[in-house]
Amino acid sequence: MTHDNKSESHSSPRLASLRDSEDEDEKNDNAELFTEVLARLDKDSLSKLAAVTRQQSELEYDGQSPIVERPIYGSYNVLLPLAFPDGIRWLAKIPVNGTPIHWDAVSSGALSAEANTMRLLKRETTIPIPYVFGFSATTDNPICCPYILLSFIPGKPLYEVWFGDSSPEDVEQYRIRALQDIASAMVQLKTFSFDKGGFMTFDSNGNMTSEIGPMRHIDHQAMLDRWFIHKDPADDPIYVESPAFDSPHDYFMFPLRLHEETRPFPKGVLLLLELLISCIPVPPDTQPFVLAHPDYDIQNFMVSDTGELQGIIDWDGVSVVPCSIGSERYPGWLTRDWDPAMYGYDESMDKGVEPDGVQEDSPKALKFYRALYKDLVSKARENWRSLNAEPDENITRMSLITENLAIAAEDPQCRNDILRKFIEEIAVVFDGKVDLNFMDLVNDFASETVNDDTIQTLKSGLEILLGRDDL
Repeated sequence: MTHDNKSESHSSPRLASLRDSEDEDEKNDNAELFTEVLARLDKDSLSKLAAVTRQQSELEYDGQSPIVERPIYGSYNVLLPLAFPDGIRWLAKIPVNGTPIHWDAVSSGALSAEANTMRLLKRETTIPIPYVFGFSATTDNPICCPYILLSFIPGKPLYEVWFGDSSPEDVEQYRIRALQDIASAMVQLKTFSFDKGGFMTFDSNGNMTSEIGPMRHIDHQAMLDRWFIHKDPADDPIYVESPAFDSPHDYFMFPLRLHEETRPFPKGVLLLLELLISCIPVPPDTQPFVLAHPDYDIQNFMVSDTGELQGIIDWDGVSVVPCSIGSERYPGWLTRDWDPAMYGYDESMDKGVEPDGVQEDSPKALKFYRALYKDLVSKARENWRSLNAEPDENITRMSLITENLAIAAEDPQCRNDILRKFIEEIAVVFDGKVDLNFMDLVNDFASETVNDDTIQTLKSGLEILLGRDDL
């Protein structure tokens, strides 16, 4: 995360929820995770580097060095605020694995892709993102760590306004304003559509090339195995690299093919999930991939007190993904009710009772805001007529289904609960006229005894869900 790491349950990296709540590694907002990289970081050189970088871009700047302020810890990066004497603030973003022993070509490529993609978006769109003043994708530099120097985005995380203490009428107005601004920003990414998925590539001058390159992923299963099988308490991410994807199906299936599963029940779960993934339609055009924000969740949108979008942060891992989970999909905080392992709504929240964890919207409210956001995206799409980008009117609606299938594929913690939810919803589609039980289905898939009629029922049910406007 960047500015705000308010809640792991509101972010894509969801592994923290299974950890022991008293685990020492979780204390102090992940501070201990960054001990090694911060011990290597040369803060004096960082201050001087920032001053020199600013002087090169502002000839009138007098070269005074900024003060390196207290670190802000995220899940995979630490931010070091840099306060210049004239009040200007920058941020230095340092990866958790930014030491010679852990840094490798995969992470180097990811950092370069992030910085260059952000610069591209700053030049060619009106999306409010931090300005990249400079970056280094190697540990061989004056501060001894890879880094990105970014402008500071003012405002507060959307979570604080979305669940603010203003009147209900004002809060709703602020929410609508934020969603309108977010839709207008995100649909601009449709300009960057491709026939393959992965990281965008750039030449030595930072200009985008026509090639899509390999992509870095977090191996969630390997991290769980490290904790619960190998009893290793380490929290640093485990990364793997994929080649560029030729099809959306290959993208969705990549996490499931990283580890061979021989245990019957988990194997049955994977086979059920693969069947549902096979039902995701591919856009009819020849460019089924689009550039998308890597963590489209509430903590990464900075807004004013009244909901105006100030900036979109945390572009770590920005990549080209299937259109069905790309720039026109629902924001992550509007689809939480379909991810039961993470969704913690209680009716008392609507009565002003402070929750132990994060605040949640009711299922009814989420349906309302999904319908609203779909309309806002449709209005924002009008701009594409002049940009030679053909939008798919169904993407936003379908993304409730496709995004949660992507989460189920990526994150073993959420997989069973999401699939159970899907089976329940498919049963509702057929008004209880078909006998669908999650446990029985998984066991049938595992034993290869699932019949053709059941498979066709699952496919037909998911296709109906993908086509519904009222979810």
